[in-house]
Amino acid sequence: MNGWRRIFVSSLLLVLFPLLATASTLMQTDMAEMTADAELIFEGRVVGTRVVGAPGSRMLRTLVTFEVLDLIKGEYDQPQLELSFVGGSRGDLKVQVSHMQIPRLGEEGIYFVEDIQKRLVNPIYGWHQGHFLVEWDRQFQQRKVTTLHGEPVFALDRKRLATQAKMSKGPALGVVVEPVRGMDLPMKPADFKTAVREMLQ
Repeated sequence: MNGWRRIFVSSLLLVLFPLLATASTLMQTDMAEMTADAELIFEGRVVGTRVVGAPGSRMLRTLVTFEVLDLIKGEYDQPQLELSFVGGSRGDLKVQVSHMQIPRLGEEGIYFVEDIQKRLVNPIYGWHQGHFLVEWDRQFQQRKVTTLHGEPVFALDRKRLATQAKMSKGPALGVVVEPVRGMDLPMKPADFKTAVREMLQ
């Protein structure tokens, strides 16, 4: 089997099998559920990534090292945290899981972690739904929180609940990505974290 076909077949197998095996991970969730069920919620910065694979296996994982800047929920007393994600590139082999984005070197964000011990396809709760970015807003000259897809977060609404099972096509329910009355600026990280902590009370 030539190179491009081997890469395609390996990638296809790794795309299809994890999604079938963990379809519930991609179901739509809401902020209340995600906040309650996540084992760990933290603000962090990606300070390292490395791709590993078992000898003789075409399964690749990317190990992402975060500097823990602020612990919002959970018990963790180390300055850094390593999480494992299926996928990555090594040599002529590239493995990519559909609908999944591995945290990138240098990014800063707020992460809802489903489980820090289990080797899941994606340890972030709800995949993109529990993966928020912290970026600089040039217009308003302040840091802001966005969804993984770049939508500014204006508010968190704990009352918007997922009442039926369906696949996620956007942020978790309760993540408000349009300006609302009295909240016409994107949330700063401190405000976002305060809202999450209030949900935990």
